[in-house]
Amino acid sequence: MDQKTVPFKVDFIDPITENLDHDFFQFGTRVTDLKSLGQALHNINLAMELFEEADVAYEKIEALLAEIKQLTTPSLASNFDLSQLSALEVKISLNKNELDKLSSLTQFKGKRILDGSLSASIDAEQHLYLMAGVTGSPENRINLNTGLNIPKISCKTLGLGTMFFNTPEEGFKTMTMVENALGIVTRLKNRFHALKEHLRKIKVSIDVSIANHQAAESTPPSLAKAEEIFRSIHAYSPKH
Repeated sequence: MDQKTVPFKVDFIDPITENLDHDFFQFGTRVTDLKSLGQALHNINLAMELFEEADVAYEKIEALLAEIKQLTTPSLASNFDLSQLSALEVKISLNKNELDKLSSLTQFKGKRILDGSLSASIDAEQHLYLMAGVTGSPENRINLNTGLNIPKISCKTLGLGTMFFNTPEEGFKTMTMVENALGIVTRLKNRFHALKEHLRKIKVSIDVSIANHQAAESTPPSLAKAEEIFRSIHAYSPKH
């Protein structure tokens, strides 16, 4: 299968309609080229922005789930009367609607990121790759779908089905449902934090390469100037 590569320059590219074979593959013979190093750094910075968007969304989802959990807790101790049950159901319904709305609206560069398009389970030809180096070698091509593996996030996919609170037993089942959802979000966060740390290390390496390259480029003119000054001094020095 011919894997496609997304340079991550501006936004996600539709792999159905776009040619994703980017000229990163031309950088193999000029591994210290500042332009290619700068492009790799740009790509990583964009990925970091994507991670920030996902992180903010995860934090908000966790907050909504934590609030549902807090609302559910009293049902473990005693039965609710009808008025309490009605009020509880309304509050939890609002939180669940907010969660689904948040998931559908979370975007990066105009593309939704919690709709399953970054899931590892979609067709491999639809996977997005981040070029995090100056060559097209496999170690520089990071598969965002397998690295992040963000499924479609919704109350349904998080297992937040119909919630009952008529008895403490039903309240306990609902509490377990919410805790399982929180566990899913925690695992997703851990996954992208691990990839974020990996990219951070690559970024440090690229920053060093850029600094070294700039230093190397500035050295010849400085050396030539020093030799010119030395020749001038030597030419006009009194001869003994």
